[in-house]
Amino acid sequence: MLEANEKKDNIILYNLSQGGEKTLILLPGSGENGGQGRDDFGSLAVTLGKDFSVYSADFKNAFDVRGYAKKIAREIEANDNITTCAVGGFSIGAGMAWHLAMALEGSEKFNGQLFFIDGGIANSTEEFAEGIVKGNTPRVATAQPLDIFIKNRDGGSDITPEEEKQILNFYSGDELNAFKDRSDVKDNYMEYMGSEFPPSTEQIKKDSKDNPWIIEDKYDTTNFKTRYSVKPLEVKGMSFKEGDIINSRKFVEQDTLKKSGLGREPTPGVITPGKMLPPLADVEVISLIAGNKEGKAKSKDEIEASREESAGSTTGNSKLIVMPGTEHPEITKSPGLATNISSHFK
Repeated sequence: MLEANEKKDNIILYNLSQGGEKTLILLPGSGENGGQGRDDFGSLAVTLGKDFSVYSADFKNAFDVRGYAKKIAREIEANDNITTCAVGGFSIGAGMAWHLAMALEGSEKFNGQLFFIDGGIANSTEEFAEGIVKGNTPRVATAQPLDIFIKNRDGGSDITPEEEKQILNFYSGDELNAFKDRSDVKDNYMEYMGSEFPPSTEQIKKDSKDNPWIIEDKYDTTNFKTRYSVKPLEVKGMSFKEGDIINSRKFVEQDTLKKSGLGREPTPGVITPGKMLPPLADVEVISLIAGNKEGKAKSKDEIEASREESAGSTTGNSKLIVMPGTEHPEITKSPGLATNISSHFK
C-alpha cells in the first residue's frame, strides 16, 4: 500500500468537478508558466457532466516528474473521496500520467485505465525532445481571413474556437500554391512575403476589400510581445522557415529537458541504448489523438507512430482513437473528447 502522509497544506491534487461516481485524474500539458490543469481541463470537466469527478494538478517548468507522480499517487491513496479512478494526461502530461500509472501499480484505487490525450511516453527525454523539433516542420507561410488576422495581431483575447482553426492554416511551398488556387481564395488574398511585411493594420485595411485572406511568411513585428508572447525574442521579424527551428529548440531547452525523468530511461538523464523502464503491467491504454495538424489531416505515418507508442507502453490492451478535424491545442476542449472518454471509461 502506498503511503498517505502528505500535509494538508502541501496537497497538489485539486478538484475541477466533484460528485460523480467516475473519477478521473488528468495531468496538463506545458504552457508558458508550466502546466495548469484548470486551463486544459476546466471545460472538459463541465462537458463530462455529473457522472464524473475530475481532479488535476499543476506543475512548474522545471521539476522532477517521477517525484511528482509518486506524490500524486500518495494523495490519491489519502483522499477518501477517491474510491477508484482512471488517470490521463494531455500532450507532455501523457508521459507524466504514464509515470503516475506506474506509481499506482498495486493500488486498489486504480482501475487500470490510462488515457493519452494527444500525447504518449517516449523511451527517453532526449528522444522526446528531438521528436518535438523534427515533428514541427518549419512553415513557409500562414493564411488567415483579414478580420481574424486583426484579432490575432491584437492579442486574440476574443478569438473563438472556430476562428482558431483559421489561424492554424500553415503551409509548405506546394501547399501554399494549391491554397492560392482554391476557388474561395483565388483573387481574394493579399500576400505579404519577404521585405513587404508587415505594413500597419490601417494600411492593410485601406488596401483590402471583401475580407481577403492575409498570407504572411514571417513572425510579425507588430505587437510582437502580445501576439508571440511565448516565442524567443530573436525570432522577431524572421521568416517562419528560420524562426520555427529556433523556437522549437528553445522550447526543448527551456521546457522539455528541464522535466527530469519524463522518459522511460531507468536513470533520469542517463540514456543507455536498449534499456528503458518496462511497460505498464496489464494497464489499458486509450490514446485519443487529434486528427489534424496545422490545418491538415495527419499522415498515416504520424497516426501509426502514435499507435506504436501507446501499444509499447503497456502489456495490456491499447486502443487508438483518431478525432477527425481536431487540432492539438483545442483537443481538451473538444466535445468529442468528453464523448470518447465517457464511452471508454470502465
